[in-house]
Amino acid sequence: MDKTTDEKKFIAEALKEAQKAFERKECPVGAVIVQNGVILARDGNRESELNDPTAHAEILVLREAGRILNRHTFPDCTIYTTLWPCPMCENAMLRAKILRVVAGARSYKYIYKNTFDSSNLEKSGPLMEKECRELYLKWAKETKREFILSKGDWPAKSTKSKPHIYNLNG
Repeated sequence: MDKTTDEKKFIAEALKEAQKAFERKECPVGAVIVQNGVILARDGNRESELNDPTAHAEILVLREAGRILNRHTFPDCTIYTTLWPCPMCENAMLRAKILRVVAGARSYKYIYKNTFDSSNLEKSGPLMEKECRELYLKWAKETKREFILSKGDWPAKSTKSKPHIYNLNG
């Protein structure tokens, strides 16, 4: 197989994990971490299930890879994820010295405005964007989070004295 075929295969595996997350009523993002053409770990978002705001797919596969390889850095690994990583996940990849990340679909406005200078992380994608984005769009609409999808700023802040909190998990 050529590199593009392999990459599509790995994104397809990440998409399976995103589908499982969707079925669990989680934000449908899936990820796999690959070393030498072999998937070490796979998972989808589990924030609600684990009551853990850091339980994003990318973080979960990094944790599992650490257990499997008995180390905390992965300079010989690539992460394939269905949606471009959030700043927390991107920073975790930088700290883990991930070689590269391949994203299925571009992320929405929050990610564009809040990315780290990650010049040490090779980025590829989008790859299989239509398939990856469709599941995310379905979730956003079903959970009434369409504001995530718009290209402008986040919804106006509340006029109350305390800041408005956007509940992204239901």
